Amino acid sequence: MSGRGKGGKGLGKGGAKRHRKILRDNIQGCSIPDKRRRQDSVAALGAHSDPSLPNETLITIFHGLAPSVLTRLARYPHLASGVKRFQLRWTSQRETQHTHGMYLEMALLDISQAIGCMTTLEVLDLSLGLADYYSTSVLPHAQHTFPLLHQISLSGLGHYPQNALNPFLNAVPSIHHLRLTDSREQLLVLPCALPSLVSFCGCPRAAATVLPGRPVQSLALIGQDYVTDVDLSQMALTSVPLRYLDLSAMSVTPTLLRNVSRFLSTVESLKVKLALRHTLHYALSGIRLLAALSHPLGAFQRLSTLDLSPTHIDGDGLRSLDGNGAEESSICQSWHTACPSLRRVVFPSKTEWLYKQESGTWVPVLDQGSRRRPLWSPSTKKFAAP
Repeated sequence: MSGRGKGGKGLGKGGAKRHRKILRDNIQGCSIPDKRRRQDSVAALGAHSDPSLPNETLITIFHGLAPSVLTRLARYPHLASGVKRFQLRWTSQRETQHTHGMYLEMALLDISQAIGCMTTLEVLDLSLGLADYYSTSVLPHAQHTFPLLHQISLSGLGHYPQNALNPFLNAVPSIHHLRLTDSREQLLVLPCALPSLVSFCGCPRAAATVLPGRPVQSLALIGQDYVTDVDLSQMALTSVPLRYLDLSAMSVTPTLLRNVSRFLSTVESLKVKLALRHTLHYALSGIRLLAALSHPLGAFQRLSTLDLSPTHIDGDGLRSLDGNGAEESSICQSWHTACPSLRRVVFPSKTEWLYKQESGTWVPVLDQGSRRRPLWSPSTKKFAAP
C-alpha cells in the first residue's frame, strides 16, 4: 500500500506500513509502541486514543490477525466503537460443524459479543455457511443499540429460533435495507418496527409480513417459484407505492407474472427470469411466448423498464430468443401498445431497446453505449438477488 493510499496519506510508503503494524499490535494487545514511532505522526490505538479511523478499512487493519480479534474487540470496546462496516464470510464443511460444535459455538458467541460493542456500526453483513447447523443466534441481544445501522444482510446463520431475529430487528429502527437470503419463515416484527425500511430482499412469506405499512419501494423475491395470492396482496400494502421489483432469483411462469401484475400494478422497473422451459409448449417458439406477455404487462400502470436478461437461453427450442432484431422490435411495439408507459426493454439475448418518444419507434442500444444496468437497485445500496 502506497503512502497516499487509504489510511496512509502523507506518511510515505514506510509510514503506511508502520501505521498498519501499530494498529495490529494494539488490537492484539502487544507492547505499546515506543516514543520514536509515535513521533512519526502515527497515532496508536491506546486505551485513551480516538477510536475513529478515517480512511481506514477493516481489511487493512485486521489483515493477518489471529481469529482472536473478535475476542479482543469485545474485551476492548473502544476499538469496536469505531467500526462502521462489519462483513464476515465463512465457508464450512458439514462434518466440521458437527465435529467442532463446541468451538463453533464459542466463535459464534465471540461474534455476537463483538457486534454488540460496535455502537457506530452502519453496515452488517454476515454469511456464515451454517445452513444445516443448529446453533444459538449470532445476533447480539436486543439491549444493544445501533442508532446508525442502516443496512443488514444475513445468510447462513444456521437454524436458530426466529425469536432471536425478531427482537433484533425490533430494536434497530434505522434499517433502510434488509436482506435475508435463506430465511423461509414469516417475520413477526412489531407494527412500529422498521419504520424507515425502503428495500427488502427475501422469500415471499417474509416479504408478506414485512412490507405492509412500511415505505418499501424496492423488493427482491427469492426462494420458491410460486407465490400465493394472499402473500402478493400483503406485499401491496406498503405505505408508499412499490416501484422496483426483482424476480431474477426465481423462475417466473406467465401465470405468476399475471398474478404479480394484478396485485403489484404500481411497479415501474421489473426484472424477471422467465421459466421458458416449463411453458414452451404453449407457443411454437420462445419469441412467440414473449409476445404472449402483452396481456399481463398491460396490467402494470407505470411500468417503464422490463429486464428479461436473467432468462436462461439454452437448447434448440430457445434459439429463436437469441438476438433476432426484427422480432424483438416487433415485440417491443406490441408490448408498448399494451403498456404505453414502457420505455426500456432488455431481452434474454441481452439486447437493450429504448423507446424514442419523438419518432414513436424502438431502437437498440449499441454495446459501446454502456447504458445497461448491471445490477437491479433503485439506490446506491445494491441488493441484487443471488
